[in-house]
Amino acid sequence: GMGRTTDSADVIVVGLGAHGSAAASALARRGLTVLGFDMDAPPHALGSSHGETRVIREVYGEHPAYVPIVQHAYRLWRRLEEEADPPAQLLRVTGGISIGQPGSETLAGVERSSQEHGLPYELLDAEAIGARWPQFNPAREMAGAYDPNAGALFVEPCLRAMLDDAARRGARLRMREPVRKWHPDGEGIRAYTDEGEYSAGRIVFAAGAWNRRWLSKLNLPLRVERQVLVWFQPLQPELFGPDRCPNHAWEWKPGAWLYCQPDYGRGAKTAFHHDGEMYDDPESLDREVRPSDEGNLRAAISDILPAMGGAVLRSAVCMYTDTPDEHFLLDVHPGHSNVVIVSACSGHGFKFSPAIGEIAADLAVGRKPPYDISMFGIGRLLK
Repeated sequence: GMGRTTDSADVIVVGLGAHGSAAASALARRGLTVLGFDMDAPPHALGSSHGETRVIREVYGEHPAYVPIVQHAYRLWRRLEEEADPPAQLLRVTGGISIGQPGSETLAGVERSSQEHGLPYELLDAEAIGARWPQFNPAREMAGAYDPNAGALFVEPCLRAMLDDAARRGARLRMREPVRKWHPDGEGIRAYTDEGEYSAGRIVFAAGAWNRRWLSKLNLPLRVERQVLVWFQPLQPELFGPDRCPNHAWEWKPGAWLYCQPDYGRGAKTAFHHDGEMYDDPESLDREVRPSDEGNLRAAISDILPAMGGAVLRSAVCMYTDTPDEHFLLDVHPGHSNVVIVSACSGHGFKFSPAIGEIAADLAVGRKPPYDISMFGIGRLLK
């Protein structure tokens, strides 16, 4: 009808959070025409790409296959930082330490990644941790693995830098215009929004928890996990600034982790890593922070971080999109090689975004990515 948009591009990207904006940027850098859609105007607080900071770390305990990808991401973040206009700090290296129970899977994984890739890390006992960082109070049996290259990414500037990069290179980014449906169309695809219809040779779904909506026939086993972020006013602020404090993650009881960022000026951020309430759909997520959310975090840090838990300065609800094995999903659709599905990062994906954007661009053009991404294949998730 009248006033309806029609437009076409080489590639449509659905979702412009961390991985969608990265994919749009990588595709546009390769000279492809890109149309990107988001239901809101990123950076926004509805998905998994908000909350001021994200951890980046090199000695990747989850699996050695992640290491070369995160190493490339470090290089790409620095390139984005150099090219950002206006200038923006995207990445700050503070070091990072994971402090766990003896025999912890995470500490064993860190050792494995370090050995496989020859990466620097230090294994410290509780006494050495307390001596170096008097703000930390590990239980006597705990041990820590220190990664000198870990640090923080500043989420909103990172997202802006990727969106700006994509737009500068010609990507047409349509905000507050959700994709309602799509279907294969001859050799390409067609996508529909309330504003109009669009055609492209390929489509990249990078909408995190919303990916299931457009891929419902695949019945992907993705769940949404509610994660609450709390910023505490440290009781000894001088010990928690980024010049004196690394990122720190704690196995505060066997198998249960929480993570903390230094205080970048608006409080020390802390959250549990997993163990949140599970939902089938992002629309049903409870976005209100409850008193019990703050109370549970305060109780968990009370012994190990006695000087951190002052007044609550603010709090927010975020979400993870989890796969059953907590590894990513980066693959083409089993029935359509021109449909790329990215994300389901299970709470540890943001740091990889510019590298995942390049992998998505490779998959979109039918090129084999320069990394082993077999463990992120879709086959393992299809029953």
